[in-house]
Amino acid sequence: MDEIKGDGDDGTSKGLRLTLVRNVRHTDSCLVLLKGNDLEGNLLKQVRQAAANKMRIRLSQVRLFDTSGKEIQNEADARASVVNRATLFVSSGELCIVKAAPSAGNKRAAASKVVIIANESLVEGPAIDQLNHAAGLPGVVLAVGLPDLHAGASCPIGAAIATHRMIYPSLVGSDIGCGILLAETSLTSSSACKPRTLDRWADSVQLEDPWDGDYSSMLEKAGIKPTQFDRESLGTVGRGNHFAELQVVERIEDEDAAAALGLTERNVYVCVHSGSRGYGESILHTYSKQYGGAGIHLESEEAQCYLEAHDEACKWAKINRHIIATRLVDQLNAECTRFLVDISHNNVVKLSEDQNLKDAGLDEVVEGEVYLHRKGAAPTDQGPVLIPGSRGAFSYLVLPNPPNSTSKSGWSLAHGAGRRLARNAARVGGKAQHPDAKELLITDLLSRVVCDDKGLLYEERPEAYKDAACVISDLVENGLCRTIAVMKPILTYKMRDIYDHRK
Repeated sequence: MDEIKGDGDDGTSKGLRLTLVRNVRHTDSCLVLLKGNDLEGNLLKQVRQAAANKMRIRLSQVRLFDTSGKEIQNEADARASVVNRATLFVSSGELCIVKAAPSAGNKRAAASKVVIIANESLVEGPAIDQLNHAAGLPGVVLAVGLPDLHAGASCPIGAAIATHRMIYPSLVGSDIGCGILLAETSLTSSSACKPRTLDRWADSVQLEDPWDGDYSSMLEKAGIKPTQFDRESLGTVGRGNHFAELQVVERIEDEDAAAALGLTERNVYVCVHSGSRGYGESILHTYSKQYGGAGIHLESEEAQCYLEAHDEACKWAKINRHIIATRLVDQLNAECTRFLVDISHNNVVKLSEDQNLKDAGLDEVVEGEVYLHRKGAAPTDQGPVLIPGSRGAFSYLVLPNPPNSTSKSGWSLAHGAGRRLARNAARVGGKAQHPDAKELLITDLLSRVVCDDKGLLYEERPEAYKDAACVISDLVENGLCRTIAVMKPILTYKMRDIYDHRK
């Protein structure tokens, strides 16, 4: 056992310094120091107790795994695996999702095709590692990283992953059905871009209160069963990178496509990025408790139940985006006149027969059912797609090319610019560069930002994201889409402290 600095009289004490990583969220980790006196008895017991305390997990639920995915089940395992500076994965009862060493019999995983579409866009090592991890999962036949690829909690974001007769709830994530809506409004760009108007709007909008509309009728009309999340969450944006944003056309690059869509420079448009809120998270939690990050066989009852719940959450998320757009515009004494785009970039879909599986190298499995898991990946078969930049950058309205051109990207496009900085790094760096957080309420494009959470304001600052222009360039150069128009943000809504706002 290595010696590490401690509190002993001689300045050192024998002990262990361990890194504990949460099994279902690999970005959640902590350091633990077990001193020599703690190691005299049962080592496994001491480590499990430390994990329970640090991770706030019931001791009876704690399971420990080494970096190969092997479970540490007894004292002999602990003595062999728990060494100084070891990394251990901590589960609260679910199966381990650490990538195990590939076995000779895992031919399907070894044959998985991995594609990363990024020339100008920055893609860092941890994101590539997560994509390769996903490619090695049983049943995975294709793993595509799009230009906005970046590391998630345990699975990559900006990825499209195809599986043969397997469903992976963890690859879709907790925000099932999250997506982007774009709607035309009755507001005009000539009046909307005046500084006084923007300041007045920024001061007046808030989407934190529960929506007071008839959500029950909307859900019933859409064939969605009532949930415990309807009353408090429908019509609310959520946190993180979600937003509602007013935009104007900066320039049109494809006149014919813009005319076909009815896009003009006269109107103000509203863009909404949101999903299924706590509803989708509850679905993932149900399956994570039992399966962790493991897949579910398509033929099983559990897989069919997940797909049914997933489809409900996707429909719920779509209703949520429509309500958010309507609420925001209503508060400005205007209305949404047309809905132009509404796509989901977090979902799992069955690939249809008219999609050319051979072009994607999946011809060996066309006789079975192939499912495409999208996590931060926009579909190419539902018309135009809006790819947002950061709140201080342009967004791009694009038209996907035909399926035979997009098979190499898993029939998907980037869903946004993609994060460049982890949230903690963005927050720390933001505070250093902008001690007065109010500086971030007006962007370099002179757009207004509504965000009363200083931490979130720093985390979501434009510098935390990749260059959206590079993302679009990679998509266009790879023959995946063409740009219809470039959209400029004029007001971005993140969150409002309604109690301070009402004073």
